[in-house]
Amino acid sequence: MKRLSVLLASGALAVSAQAVNWSKLADSPTGSVFSLDLDSIESSDINIIDEKNVENITVSIRRTYPTQKKPAQKNETQANKENNIHHSDQQLLISCKDSSYYRRAYVNYGADNKVIKSWQSEKPILTTKDFTITISNTIGRTIVEQACKNHEQAKQKA
Repeated sequence: MKRLSVLLASGALAVSAQAVNWSKLADSPTGSVFSLDLDSIESSDINIIDEKNVENITVSIRRTYPTQKKPAQKNETQANKENNIHHSDQQLLISCKDSSYYRRAYVNYGADNKVIKSWQSEKPILTTKDFTITISNTIGRTIVEQACKNHEQAKQKA
């Protein structure tokens, strides 16, 4: 079952990676770069059980980590390998109504573009309590606001 989950998470993010239009959004104080895949923004048919008739959107983001200082060792532990993440692709479900998000899946990659770790939510039903409300002037809020802005612009053009 875990293998299936990994395949689904990788597949969901790989599909969004086919038509990629990364737009850099922000740099973190730690040196990470956050980008938004403008082509991945779309309306979601996932319903939030306690929030009826609210449109949510899905979006893919990428966090690229600063270059690691020491090269990987052959006998390196799994914990150390997970710390050598080059970038992480994540799929978010966003509520533009309250500037919140729910992380649906992620895949962490090493510098060689090999998958280090992946995860996909197994929650069949979501509530508003599953969402993280973003705070003003943070990278999370910047991601949510830009995704919502681009989604709204695309709806107006259609």
